[in-house]
Amino acid sequence: MRKVLVKLHRWIGVVLFAYVMMICLTGSFLVYRPELLRMFEPKPTEVAVGARLLSDDELLQAAARAFPAESAVQVWRGAAPHHAVEVDLERGEVRRNYLFDPYTGKPVGPTLPLGFRATTFILKLHAELVGAESGRVVNGALGLGLAFLGLTGALVWRPRRKPERAGSLRRLHMTTGIVVAMFVVMWGVTGFHLAYPAAGEAVIEWFEPFDELNPAERTGDTVSYWMSYLHFGRLGGYVPGCGRGDPCDHAIKTAWVLIALAPEFLAGSGFWLWLRGRRARARVRAGAPADIRSS
Repeated sequence: MRKVLVKLHRWIGVVLFAYVMMICLTGSFLVYRPELLRMFEPKPTEVAVGARLLSDDELLQAAARAFPAESAVQVWRGAAPHHAVEVDLERGEVRRNYLFDPYTGKPVGPTLPLGFRATTFILKLHAELVGAESGRVVNGALGLGLAFLGLTGALVWRPRRKPERAGSLRRLHMTTGIVVAMFVVMWGVTGFHLAYPAAGEAVIEWFEPFDELNPAERTGDTVSYWMSYLHFGRLGGYVPGCGRGDPCDHAIKTAWVLIALAPEFLAGSGFWLWLRGRRARARVRAGAPADIRSS
């Protein structure tokens, strides 16, 4: 049975190599998503006051000249005369905003700052694999694969009976894996839950039907909330004695970031061990001596 689990662990790890690298890297970044979005929150862009404010029609014409492949459809004025205006641009079913100088009609830049756009893109990549609803469905299924890797890694782990050289990559892989296995399983399960919220609601409704006459929070609702908090390590304000923004809140988030980077090492080292094993076996088939056990 152990040999079967080892093979499943190895091959699923190879298949999910790129996914694990991406999902854990973006997840560690998104632990601080609220702070990053506040840091990059859009602010009014100021321009030099000119002689005359252009009309909406003039701004739409200026936008059409600047972006001929798109249709300028609407103007949104700033709160003050020295603020840039937003113009809605359409191409097919895609709509975006762009800032323009209300006095000259010249393009000023994207409505959202680069940091804000980068954070929202990383969130979309992490949650939907940039594939909207279909990407979310695939992401949930791959999340179960991640949980399976953590579970099988823990099940097949056992202390080495034979002495192994210090610093061995295999030893580091196995030691790191058993230390973070619980977190890997947790992230896989909670990721699946976040990807399939309707399924979670259905399960809660099955066990605890909502009572309109007594609309109290159900146990399943509490579990669902905690799964979301655990996924990103946002426990400040929910753990007794640990408020939001307190040192313990930052400590928990820092720990989540560091632990989320461990699967990066596990994916990379596991993939390298697999490649090294294939090369060793290829040398054996070719007639050259090779110590396959070292792979």
